[in-house]
Amino acid sequence: MKLRNLILLGIASFAVTAIWKTPARFAYQYAPHDKVQLQGLSGTIWKGEAKELISKTFTLNNLAWSINLLESLKSFSLKTDIAVQDPELTMNGLVGINLAKTISLDNTQIETTGAFISKIQKIAKFSGDLKGNIKHFSLAKGELPVLDASYQWKQGILTAPIKIQPAGDYALSITPSDKGLSAKISSKDAPLMLSGTANIDDKWQYVTDIKIKPANASAKGTMNILRMAVGKLESDGSAVIKQKGQLKPFY
Repeated sequence: MKLRNLILLGIASFAVTAIWKTPARFAYQYAPHDKVQLQGLSGTIWKGEAKELISKTFTLNNLAWSINLLESLKSFSLKTDIAVQDPELTMNGLVGINLAKTISLDNTQIETTGAFISKIQKIAKFSGDLKGNIKHFSLAKGELPVLDASYQWKQGILTAPIKIQPAGDYALSITPSDKGLSAKISSKDAPLMLSGTANIDDKWQYVTDIKIKPANASAKGTMNILRMAVGKLESDGSAVIKQKGQLKPFY
């Protein structure tokens, strides 16, 4: 019995080692890549690099990965250290996925530009520098995401669909609450003074309470546009956005 177990363990160890040591370029031939393509692959499934990651909306250079065995064993999921060193976006963090297809990010730092964000979506045009620090994020099918993160938009300018300038600094923090997620927004040295919160519960019902006030004369045009959306402005010239609604799961 003991000999058989040792033989089975040896076979399993050999199989796992053979899989992880498979060249990344060879394994990529048999992986689905209709939405995202990798070019210039080197290394193995366990630890490798790609010179380019190409999607329909953007291209990233210099992607590297290394499977984190300790974190994988601790969480019963596949955990991989990811690093992206692209002129438009840098990222370092721990990415994970389990058998239930729950996606996770831990201790992840992201830096990018408003120009890159403008490139990957068509709703708004930005400029400035954006930084994100994601302590933990997990997304399970049909469930509200869990997120503990902070974001900073330095020297930010919005040029479309409305203009918000000159440049200013904005901050957003999102933390888990007893029933869901809570977000706080603020600004500093910006044409618009932003403050307030937004909350969403585990049933996807959200509530917002955000105050927007012009910091100088340059923001009056923006406030006139907001008045059309929210109705009458407050006595101090600010707009208060108080809304309730229902969202749908997106994964």
